[in-house]
Parts: sequence; C-alpha cells; structure tokens
Amino acid sequence: MLEALVATLTLVGEVLTRDANVARSLASDPPLVGAFAVALLAGVSTGVAHTSVLFLNRIGRVRALVAGALGLVWLTTLRVVEAVVTWGVATLVTLRDVPVETVVTVFLLALAPQVFAALTFLPHVGLLLGRVLQAWGFLILFLLLAAAYGLPAWQALLVAASGWVVAQLLSRLLSAPLGWLGSRVWTMASGQPVLVTSRDILAGTPFIPISAPTAPHELER
Repeated sequence: MLEALVATLTLVGEVLTRDANVARSLASDPPLVGAFAVALLAGVSTGVAHTSVLFLNRIGRVRALVAGALGLVWLTTLRVVEAVVTWGVATLVTLRDVPVETVVTVFLLALAPQVFAALTFLPHVGLLLGRVLQAWGFLILFLLLAAAYGLPAWQALLVAASGWVVAQLLSRLLSAPLGWLGSRVWTMASGQPVLVTSRDILAGTPFIPISAPTAPHELER
C-alpha cells in the first residue's frame, strides 16, 4: 500500500512538473493504472474538502458524507461529458484513432492538481484556490493532448477548450432539472432541503442545506 502511494505521488509530481517522460509514455506505454490511482487520490482529496466545509457549517456527519458523495457524482458526471466531447473533437480535427487507453490516461492525469483540493475548505482563500486548481488542470490537459495527438499548441488549446465550453453550456441548460434532482436526492437522504444552482453543479461545490445555520465558512462558499 505504501509503495503504491509513493508511486502515485511520484507520478503526480512528474505530471505537475511537466516531466518529459510522461508525455513520451503516452505514445508507447501510457500509465493507465497510475492514472487511475492519481484520479482516486484526487477524488479522495475533493471529498475531504466537501465534507470539511459541511462539518464547519455544523452539518451532521452522515449528512455531510452524503453531501460530499453527491458533490463528487455531479463533478464526475461533468468531467466525463467534458472528456467525451474533447475526445470527439480531437478525433475530428486530427482524423487519428488514438487508443482509448491513451485518451483515458490523459484525462485522468489532468486531475493531478486536484490532489490539493482538500485545501479548498479553507475560509477566504478556498474558492480562489479551487479556481487555480481547475486552471492548472486545464493547462495539463492541453499539454498532454498536444503530446498524445501531436497537435500544434493552438489546435490543442481549441480541442481542450471544446469540452470545457460544452460542460459550461450543459450546466446552464440543464441547471433546472439537475438542480431539482440534486435537491430531491439530498432531501430524501438528509431530510432537509437544499438549493442547487448551475454554478454550484459546475464547480462541484458541496451541497449545504438552506436551513443550515449561517456561519462565516458558509458565506465564503
């Protein structure tokens, strides 16, 4: 277990520092297993952030865990949509049938900055840090796509941006039904209503019941 964690953290460091070996491996031997480990670590860190915010707002333990899980589901769904759209656009632009293993590895490795997501629960700076991590992840996705598809920088940027734009549009177009569904599921699980907006869904913000006591931490989120 310790060796696996060390290997995962090493891969995270290589991705974040733009180690040339990562880009080269995409063509010959994409580190798919390591990429899944990176995504798992990022998911755990994000879950810690969500539940920490809820605990700070005096939400019960079970309800906080349920809310954190729901937030991760929303965020994962949007990332999957973004990945599919980006892959489709990249295929149309390059007319190259890049192996699915390589494509999945690219999108999982782009989650590397989210290993620091646990820090986004911090008041005042948490939301800003979350935006920085998102931008960092987009930069990594752009660089890895360029390496995987052999694209010039401007094409790689357009391809990476395509999925992001579609995720933005879907979040806003589907905000009403997704917000209602999220509120309904949360109410069934916790017994309290919650207000969910398209902005919350897109950002993966943890669900906070509208009847929860107002606290400085809540105002910051």
